Amino acid sequence: MELKKKYCASPWRGLHLNFEGQVKTCCAAYPNLLSPRNDDNTLIEDNRSIEQVLQSDEIKEVRASIKQGVLHPKYCINCIDNEKAGFPTEREWHNNLSPEFDCATASLDDYKPALIDVRWNNTCNLACTYCDSYFSTKWASIMGEKRNQTIKSDYQDIIDYIELHRDTVKEVAMVGGEPLMMKENDRLLDILPDDVLVTVITNMTTDFDRMPVPQKLLKRSRVGWSMSFDNIGDRFEYVRWGSSWQQLDKNVTTVADKIANSQQHGGIQAVYTIYNCTRLCELKQYAEDKNITITWQHVWGDQLDPHKHNSAIKELALAELKRYRDNFDLGPAEADWAKQQLLQFENRDDNQSKELLQFTEDIENKWHPDQKGQFEKLWPEIAKVL
Repeated sequence: MELKKKYCASPWRGLHLNFEGQVKTCCAAYPNLLSPRNDDNTLIEDNRSIEQVLQSDEIKEVRASIKQGVLHPKYCINCIDNEKAGFPTEREWHNNLSPEFDCATASLDDYKPALIDVRWNNTCNLACTYCDSYFSTKWASIMGEKRNQTIKSDYQDIIDYIELHRDTVKEVAMVGGEPLMMKENDRLLDILPDDVLVTVITNMTTDFDRMPVPQKLLKRSRVGWSMSFDNIGDRFEYVRWGSSWQQLDKNVTTVADKIANSQQHGGIQAVYTIYNCTRLCELKQYAEDKNITITWQHVWGDQLDPHKHNSAIKELALAELKRYRDNFDLGPAEADWAKQQLLQFENRDDNQSKELLQFTEDIENKWHPDQKGQFEKLWPEIAKVL
């Protein structure tokens, strides 16, 4: 039987620049293909321009594979794995943005950026339990690391490149760290035409009234808000350490009102973890009360993956997934996600309970000592069966 062909516009229409100096066409793409590393995992110095990387033999190899309807086995491995697990992927994002683009007939040289994703640095005000110092200056501070990651390319060179291609750019993604805190995004918004869609992935915990980036975003015509949180109340503050639920709720209300009365759109971008696998319905009810959607993502870290625990925890998670599926009117993507998660619980004999106990001990005793003993209080149903 012939396998279904899979296409992706990213190698022809995407640009991802991050603070480590990587140039890729997609944030999920395997980085070493275009930005090779030394044996110690440091990036090999590369003096090529952005344009030269995007017309290199390596990326043309990826384009040639996708022209045949085959995702590149190395460059595209993250999307391949996530699609198998039933999660949304960046491939869908790129294809939805450029529906007119035909990969099968495209030239290997036909590069025109439609989606630009620039990650200036790792500035962040939170130390979320499943994050680290690579993505968060808050984590770096807690761990005593001097790790303020800042993009190595010249700021003006990037701005000039974006302005050069402004006629083909349809969307700019702002990601972090916490992008609402970054002065570079403040300046970037000043040069973007108002009809360009700005997608922002934000933890929603900064003070919108005192910061220029959220104020400018709220005044634009087209903004897509990916509001990154996955619990409510005290459980939210435990997972997203350094946050205020009151501040987040205020900001979500502001954005939800804007979405309801403008061309802006958005919703919650949640990570499915041990922290919410027994509390899905309360997050869904919050989203419905705000009239916003939820998109689910996969967690990195086996000890936080609900599928990889003992049978008692799996039974609790399965029961909550069924309530989530049966008690709410889910959209097609959300319903498919719930179905895929239910299937993944079948025939799994993983047990990361010991690892979760050690992880929790490290979080509460070493990194977030003000949360000592809180896991047991906030998730008693899980704590008693670990």
